Amino acid sequence: MPRAVTIPSATRLTSSTVGTLIGGIIDGREGVDHGARTAACHAAGAAATVGIATASAAAAGAGALTGYAGLASATAALGLGGVTTAAAAALGATAASGAALTGAAATSAVVATVGGPVIAAGMVVGCVGVAGYGIYQAGRALGRWIF
Repeated sequence: MPRAVTIPSATRLTSSTVGTLIGGIIDGREGVDHGARTAACHAAGAAATVGIATASAAAAGAGALTGYAGLASATAALGLGGVTTAAAAALGATAASGAALTGAAATSAVVATVGGPVIAAGMVVGCVGVAGYGIYQAGRALGRWIF
């Protein structure tokens, strides 16, 4: 069996996306809809990732910045670093030198802008669930169209 080539920062999101799309295609062919369950599974996975990353940051001694460090780790683990970098750029957040923010700095800027770690964590969980639902429904529509 050949080995899959993956991009390390997007491995989890990509494998989840492909599985969701294929599941939607199969369900579209069979005429069933598991969209709500798919969204719930994606959201639960994101919630677990955020929770584990935040607990890890707390255990590492992040102190008052635990929420920010946890979300930075979770967005990286979910493959969403590019999304937070783009969001920071759209918000006009830059470093003191005027350079664009990337990585944990971009995530921290976005988290602070939206109202803090709790609100940002809810947004990550909700958006991952919505994205999973949309990908599933796109696959389902494709399955109905092909078959």
